[in-house]
Amino acid sequence: MEEKQPVTTVQMYRNLGERLKGLFFTPAEEWRKIHREHISFNDIAGQFALPLIGMVSLATFLSHLINQQAFIFELALKKALLIFVALFGGLFLAWVLVFRTMKIFRMLSSRELAAKLTIYSSAPLYVVTLISVLIPEFFFVHILVVYSLYICWIGVRSLPASSSEKRLVFALFVFLSLVAIPYIIRIVLFHFISF
Repeated sequence: MEEKQPVTTVQMYRNLGERLKGLFFTPAEEWRKIHREHISFNDIAGQFALPLIGMVSLATFLSHLINQQAFIFELALKKALLIFVALFGGLFLAWVLVFRTMKIFRMLSSRELAAKLTIYSSAPLYVVTLISVLIPEFFFVHILVVYSLYICWIGVRSLPASSSEKRLVFALFVFLSLVAIPYIIRIVLFHFISF
């Protein structure tokens, strides 16, 4: 078994930027690269999802401090943690759900493949959330989250399945899981945490 090479923070963010650029502008080519990689959920999450979720959480914290009339550190921290838990918890639950339902759609049931589909397809969600948190007036950019469905479809369409319709339904299922689960977690946490 080969040993993993350590990745510097600068290299990690450079790789993150390249992967985002590839997913947004040439998704078919990027998915071919992704499907050839052998990487675990932890590695994908640590090198792709967590830095993005961390940026969204930090932006939420700073935006709340800057945009609120009262400088309430604790409230800003609560909001940032709520966003972090909702996004990461939603990603993890979506990964588990996608992995468990792959057999139903007669697809190769693989934790690695489920991780790739959920994590990389959620990139538009994180980027759109980052933009809307930094510039609250741009709330309309949330419509661009639908691009996650296209990215997911590109990732799913090359997989072996019984029919094209099943792949499309599976891509739609992954998309809905990625969007709905973090939203539900956010609502539940917001209800239980006093703001």
